[in-house]
Amino acid sequence: MDFFNKVGETLTSFGNGVGSKTRNMMDLSALTSQLHQHEDTLRKMYEEVGRKYYAEKKGQPEEAFAGVFSQIEAVEAAAGELRKKIEINKSMVTCPKCKGLTEAGSQFCKHCGNPMKTAEAPVQQNQPVQTQQTGETDQNN
Repeated sequence: MDFFNKVGETLTSFGNGVGSKTRNMMDLSALTSQLHQHEDTLRKMYEEVGRKYYAEKKGQPEEAFAGVFSQIEAVEAAAGELRKKIEINKSMVTCPKCKGLTEAGSQFCKHCGNPMKTAEAPVQQNQPVQTQQTGETDQNN
């Protein structure tokens, strides 16, 4: 009987140890999560201070910040150029024959003269459509 008591005590001790370690891990996880939330909040606050400072001093940066301000202006200019290119490409289509870019809606490719296919706008579902013969509206489309 003494053997079974010792086995029981050992298992109980082991179970208590596992439970304690599990609680510690959960506490550590909760603390780490809280820390990340605080760090994220601080990062957002610093970003806001930086934005406001940059906006206020944009034309006359202090000497210590002049290099960073120049970098910001260069990146803003590059981003503006990319935005323009994206807008241009959004309004362009590729010619199936020569693969050149042509303005959307063009009837012919400006590079090779190939006829461009123009897609008709699809009829939207659940919109009343007037029939040609009777002039009545059909609600089943």
